[in-house]
Amino acid sequence: MNTTVLKPLFMTTIRNPRGAAEQVIALNWPPQALWIALTLISVVTSAVVAALVQAAPLPQGDLGTLLEASPVYSSPLIFAVMQWARAVFSIFMLFWIGRALGGRGTVPDVLAVVTLLQAVSFLMVAGFTIVGMFIPFLSSLGLLVFIVWWMWAVSNMLDVAHGFDSPLKAFGVMVIAIFGVLVGLSIIMGVIGGLFAATTGAV
Repeated sequence: MNTTVLKPLFMTTIRNPRGAAEQVIALNWPPQALWIALTLISVVTSAVVAALVQAAPLPQGDLGTLLEASPVYSSPLIFAVMQWARAVFSIFMLFWIGRALGGRGTVPDVLAVVTLLQAVSFLMVAGFTIVGMFIPFLSSLGLLVFIVWWMWAVSNMLDVAHGFDSPLKAFGVMVIAIFGVLVGLSIIMGVIGGLFAATTGAV
């Protein structure tokens, strides 16, 4: 992975997600390298988000209390682990659901397109955030543009990864996967919280 390959690939992802998905799958990068890249992106993203949240003043009232108790504020390391787990869980959910709906993609295919998408998304959000510091109204506009672009990009890149020839079906995979990840992680965190509470009580 070097800048001569990544820079044009990032630009292609923004302009033509289908073409970028085809390129990154064709590069056939080792799955181990992609897992490492996904982990680094998750950790860096978590660190930046935690830093921004802690640098900003806490809002008053219940929202401030809730935010102060959340992992992103009180336990950045746990927050980073949660984001990494969410990213890994998402890969397998997108693979399983896609296969259940007739897709032909493999785990490395889905991993490649999601890792690329995560990296490009991080850079785009970081750019919008920096611009928003100087021109505040552009921050909200940039976020809206990013959300629309992200849904379009995910649908097209998953469509290529699974060989659906139907971005709408790929969009359905994305929606189901998001719901599945939220439910799955909620259950896992509930179990972990229950075990932690039981252990604490026993001590």
